[in-house]
Amino acid sequence: MTTKKGLDIKETLNGYYQSFQRDGNPIPVNFRALVPELNKSERFTHLIHSYPAKLLTNIPYFFLATDALCPSNGIVLDPFCGTGTVLLEAILSGRNALGADSNPLAELITIVKTNYIAREELLETLETILNRAKRAKPLTEFPEAVSIWYSHSTLPQLSALQSSIIRIKNKKQKAFFELCFSSVVRKVSFADPSISVPVHLNPNRFNNNPSRKEDVEFKLRALRDVDVFDKFDSVCKVNIGRIETLKGKIDTAVKAKVIADDARHLGLPNNSIDMILTSPPYAGAQKYIRASWLNLYWLNRARIEDIKELKRHNIGREDYHKSEISECYTGIEDADCVLRQLYAEGNLQRAFLVASYLNEMKDALDESYRVLRPGGNMVMVIGNNTVCKRQFDTQNYLTSFLQSRGMHIQFKLIDDIKSYGLMTKRNKTADKISREWILVLKK
Repeated sequence: MTTKKGLDIKETLNGYYQSFQRDGNPIPVNFRALVPELNKSERFTHLIHSYPAKLLTNIPYFFLATDALCPSNGIVLDPFCGTGTVLLEAILSGRNALGADSNPLAELITIVKTNYIAREELLETLETILNRAKRAKPLTEFPEAVSIWYSHSTLPQLSALQSSIIRIKNKKQKAFFELCFSSVVRKVSFADPSISVPVHLNPNRFNNNPSRKEDVEFKLRALRDVDVFDKFDSVCKVNIGRIETLKGKIDTAVKAKVIADDARHLGLPNNSIDMILTSPPYAGAQKYIRASWLNLYWLNRARIEDIKELKRHNIGREDYHKSEISECYTGIEDADCVLRQLYAEGNLQRAFLVASYLNEMKDALDESYRVLRPGGNMVMVIGNNTVCKRQFDTQNYLTSFLQSRGMHIQFKLIDDIKSYGLMTKRNKTADKISREWILVLKK
């Protein structure tokens, strides 16, 4: 394929391969420059719901715009699918797509953004939802952990919408309106929209910026009397417009499906996948469940007491109990060399966290290797970490592990991150992830 810029992607990929095989050096790239047509406007349903650290759309678009790495009728797997960026681009390219993710909110977003529903059907159901909600008898008591995020007038309106949406019988439509409701849950809360995890809006943070402080104070006043039904109607109509852009763009024989909630247990046959295209979690870089817990509560996907257990299923988590922390290693020599230094310096907890991450990733990559067909390609987007002021070369460690399993490195690319929504510093010894590595390997 040739992009609007005149770039022949197959030829470009071959150039990357020749260069890397010749000297072994990673190749600097800029995916926004490689596929500039994706930078100009919203693309289909990718922005249907907010979510932290989304994969840049240009990356899967680039690799799926040619049959060089995946047959035109192949099956694409993203074992860490998040909100379905890869799955949507795969079905738009005419390929079937499968995904897995441990966050129920991510699964819901993926399902909704990859399914077309006619505008007329959605508008009719929207009217029914609002009429029913306005007649509903909402709940009046809520857990304190939830009520502190909303005004007294907002809570019953959310409850009325929740009870109305539950009654939708059509599964696809119900999922769509649940997702719109999830957006509203966050928009009408006192949570700071600029921070992924719920943190209360606080005008005192901006005492040195009177204009910004005034804006926050105005927003807080507006939230105390917000019309939740009106906000829901607005969000739904914008998202109905997004869904309508899919009309006629996806072959009816092509499907996207979330098949598992754990990349370590996909439940797929051996050698059944043509291409894996994924961006795994970073070691402690994002707290996906914590960022989603209010949404999950209102969606009836998790009780408050279930949130901790959901976190435990996340690869790269940081909330281990002290009793779980011990000295452990990975079997990846370069990584273990750094771990030994960290342990010797007394950095037991940080070393344990990254060691656990690598061991969990090894299990997930073993499962990906199992389902990938011989000759199939894996494209993995990953970043390095700084741990206790030491470089932790995650991409190199995962490359070494995959090579030990029989994968062959085709080439490596490096792209600088520009506002990808990644969490910056997690603690005083961690650092911002400022570059992403794109690893291309063949089984």
